Amino acid sequence: MDRVQLSWANVATHSEQECDANRRRPGRVVCEKLRCRSGRVVDLSVTGAKLSLRSWIAPRKGKRRTLSFQTLMGETDRFSCRVMWSRRCGLLRYEVGVEFVDITAQQKAQLTEIARVHTARTIGGGVSRDAA
Repeated sequence: MDRVQLSWANVATHSEQECDANRRRPGRVVCEKLRCRSGRVVDLSVTGAKLSLRSWIAPRKGKRRTLSFQTLMGETDRFSCRVMWSRRCGLLRYEVGVEFVDITAQQKAQLTEIARVHTARTIGGGVSRDAA
């Protein structure tokens, strides 16, 4: 009987953790065709991004960096960010979660526009909504 109670407690804790994780992801957009200097952008929001990077060295949690995006319109301004987590995914490959820090209202608007444009590019296998 103790095992059943423990199992239910673990399920409740797991569900609470999933809710907390989802709460941290406002307006997250999958961006298959968006790149940064070190790799590609997996997803993007005005609060942060998930990146797939090629690197000899694992990005360190807590380290501040600057990030710019290579978009259809060219390279963007630089955004200050902090590495929140890093996970090795293969030889010289890392997935990295970053949180944008000290960004202005203008930069937030730019991030929103980047996400909007690159979401439209990836709908229907790369066909934009305007072309469809």
